[in-house]
Amino acid sequence: MTEGPVSQYVGATTPKQSEHLYAFSANNDPPLHGSGLAPRLGHLASASPTSRVFGILGHGIVGLLLVLAVLTPAGYNFPLYAPTFSTPMSTWWGVNPKVKGSGHSEMVVPTYFFLGTVLPVLVAGVLFALVQVKAPVGSPSPLSPFLHRKPKLFKSMLSYGEILFIAVIVTVNVLVFNYQFVKRYKPTNTTADTFKNVGTALGFTGLFDMVLVALPATRHSFWMEWLDIPYAHGVKYHKWIGVLTIVAFVAHTVCFVVYYAIVGKLYKLLPCVNCDMATDGMANWEYFFGILSMACFVVMGATSLPYVRRHHYTVFYATHFLFIPATLFAVFHWGNIIYFLFTSIVLYVGNRMLSQASIVTPVSLARAVQLSSDVVELSFECATGYSPGDAVWIKVPALSKTQWHPFSVASTPLETPDLLTIYVKNLGSWTAGLHEYIGQCQEKNVQPVIYMDGGYTSAAPIPATHSDVVFIGGGIGITPLMGQLLHILRSHPTQNAWLIWNVRRKDMLVAFQSWLHHIEVLGGSRLKIRLHVTQDDTTSFDLDTHDDKPRHARYVDGHVAVESRPYSHVSTFKRVWMLLLAFGFSGGLLVAVTFGNKIQSNPPRLWLLQRFVQFCVVVLGCFLAYWVIKYANGRSSQHQLTGVVSSSSGGRDGKVHLNADEMTAHFNVQTGRANLADLFHEIEASRVSTVGVYVSGPMSLIHAVDLHGQGISKFHIRHEVFEL
Repeated sequence: MTEGPVSQYVGATTPKQSEHLYAFSANNDPPLHGSGLAPRLGHLASASPTSRVFGILGHGIVGLLLVLAVLTPAGYNFPLYAPTFSTPMSTWWGVNPKVKGSGHSEMVVPTYFFLGTVLPVLVAGVLFALVQVKAPVGSPSPLSPFLHRKPKLFKSMLSYGEILFIAVIVTVNVLVFNYQFVKRYKPTNTTADTFKNVGTALGFTGLFDMVLVALPATRHSFWMEWLDIPYAHGVKYHKWIGVLTIVAFVAHTVCFVVYYAIVGKLYKLLPCVNCDMATDGMANWEYFFGILSMACFVVMGATSLPYVRRHHYTVFYATHFLFIPATLFAVFHWGNIIYFLFTSIVLYVGNRMLSQASIVTPVSLARAVQLSSDVVELSFECATGYSPGDAVWIKVPALSKTQWHPFSVASTPLETPDLLTIYVKNLGSWTAGLHEYIGQCQEKNVQPVIYMDGGYTSAAPIPATHSDVVFIGGGIGITPLMGQLLHILRSHPTQNAWLIWNVRRKDMLVAFQSWLHHIEVLGGSRLKIRLHVTQDDTTSFDLDTHDDKPRHARYVDGHVAVESRPYSHVSTFKRVWMLLLAFGFSGGLLVAVTFGNKIQSNPPRLWLLQRFVQFCVVVLGCFLAYWVIKYANGRSSQHQLTGVVSSSSGGRDGKVHLNADEMTAHFNVQTGRANLADLFHEIEASRVSTVGVYVSGPMSLIHAVDLHGQGISKFHIRHEVFEL
């Protein structure tokens, strides 16, 4: 039997018009490392005690600053806001409470959020970058095993860390709601008044959640790196906060609809075209924009359901852009919302610019292999470091101009520092198209055009203190574990490793037999491999069946010349400058527009234009920061071109050497799922130190591991989950 077509490509130089764009994404700043990934691979071992103390203190200060930044939006709702912050800040701006219109009261709320949110985030971002370069801590927190443990109280559905996260968010929501309701409550309140007060309190709780909702899913974010939360888990928290936000805003709207229905004034929720926008018509328009904002959130929530994401990804992707009008309408609804959301907007848009900087040209593809079991192997050239198990996103314009799909890195830089490998299995229309596209490119001798975005927060490195590390995979879910297994075999010579892999059919094992042979030789006696096939298999496997399948779409028409570059993260130096300039430009422009309310002061009916301009200048400031950095970097490096890396696959050519029966005999492949209870008992009985258990695959496998392993004190269980 033979493998599928193998394509090897030589990267070409970037055309002149792309030099400046790529210069921004290339890591040309030697004093600072990339996106925080490099320190994980070796800085800890060489760090001096002084550096380590500095690193721990630095991380602690960053944490306190981030806590302050999160509590500031909540603090606006608490009793201490007026006497402790609002009143003193009013005097700074010359406001005399006895003189109406004195001073600049419009600057009080912006000042509060600048001191409580913007400044702490700026200092935390710069300090974190400094700590990562000078004294990276690099190892998991001592609390990490506890936070990842799942109590049986919740049927092992949630870890202690997730329970803590939910508890904190819910507690703050309850406190905000309670204070906003209590301060409006009067014994003489009618039923209508109660609905109004509840609605107002729900609006403020929803606003607090809205401040946080985008931050866990923000790419290239230092706060997620500080929290040591991988991007995939951040997406999960984004979903949870998103649900809270939508529920709060829907309930907020319903309460006001009921209130105005009771008092017989539902027309107040509709825009009044003939009213004076500065007086009696202002509230109507504000309510109407609030309803529009809520509607946008509801549509985003409905199209984010798992079924829609999996089967209609384009719809999910497109409707998520409704966050732009949702935010704008929210600002129209209440002007102060722009100050609540200022930091979140700048961080999100600024980090989106960083992503854009690294995907301006296609990435050089060194190897494309069609394996059995409808699996495609893609090896990309990369000019910066990465960590095993990282997540990268790829886009194939021939399949879709908009869709980005996440995949786990299956290689390790200890073996292929210039090469990053992923595996893609045909599980849907897009992945089927990718399999077909690679085959057509091979036929036409054309380099596939693929864009890649990386540099996301990595999973915590596997501690060397574990006596054993157990990797449990199900099907193609093995991929995030592949690089990590190779990594510890290369870097932890005293650690024992176990590979437990359940697959449905033997052809999956045949597809990955080169990797299996490699780890078998590399691991020797300290690696135990146990492979299990869960379904009956056919007697033979035709690895070239893709050549006989009917072609339903043509993705390649003739020869297409494509220029590409090795992938490179945006450097830490540019990330810090982007952070500083984005806040500087956005904040400066916002202050210029807000001070004196220049637009709406004359005439007052232009309040809507005032808020629109405030929103626009915040976004514009981020783009200005991006353009300044790109221009400055282009001038300093316009004569520098990153060399093309020529890499191999680490000596493994991907050729099939054994058929299915020979594979079964060689690796003693068993029929049926692995008996996890017996396996864990065997490991527990023979080890006195801790055991790291890393599982990736279908939820049924994850639940089974939790069921049998969460109660064992020696076991530290981590899940590799990437479901968007």
